[in-house]
Amino acid sequence: MVLKNKSEIISSFLTPAIKFWLRTQLEIEDLTMEIHAGDKQILTGKIDQVSLETTKAIYQGIHVSKAAVTTENIAVNLGGILRGKPLKLLQPIFVRGKLILSHHDIQTSLESKLLHKGLIDLVNLLLKYQQIGECEQILQQYQFFWEKITLQEDKFLLEARLTNSNEKEYNFSLNASLKLKDDHILLFDSIEVTGIPDINDMIIKHFEVDLGEDVALEKLILTSQNLSCFGTIKVVS
Repeated sequence: MVLKNKSEIISSFLTPAIKFWLRTQLEIEDLTMEIHAGDKQILTGKIDQVSLETTKAIYQGIHVSKAAVTTENIAVNLGGILRGKPLKLLQPIFVRGKLILSHHDIQTSLESKLLHKGLIDLVNLLLKYQQIGECEQILQQYQFFWEKITLQEDKFLLEARLTNSNEKEYNFSLNASLKLKDDHILLFDSIEVTGIPDINDMIIKHFEVDLGEDVALEKLILTSQNLSCFGTIKVVS
């Protein structure tokens, strides 16, 4: 096979390979993509920059209304792609851009296993922070059914229904303000947790969640309509 120029490599091989790889990671609609690569670099599987934009994406049940991201200095298995193999990242990449989740997105995402686990982990961390013993065992006694989230300016109210083995129901709520402390730490203020049987209602002034060194957020904006995030995340194939 003889390839005449980089445009042929991009249009015939790289663009379909990147789109296929993305669709193995998440569900995407209305995808717009631009690939920038130098003549010499592309022959070694090096891509200068890829820009992506979509008006709808779903990652493991997490719904996103809009995403616009850019990543640079990408190394891929070009030889394998030319032979029809799936794209593989040869080194981690750093993706920078913005995500916008509408109120409806977040409400729908409450049904996802990923967000369900994340919220349970948050409640568990809050109980540990209050030095409540055997908090994991306490939470395991109940099933959480996340029912509703209400967004406000820099605040949210999360409501759930708890059931135990006897099918007795309890109303749970978590009310807090949310902002960034720095590029990888979320700061929850004025937290109120109610409705966990055998645990007194909790009021916590400050609580921090470390997102890890692979995340660097520049802005986090919470309004009554949506949650917007701007920043960079490290991605490994």
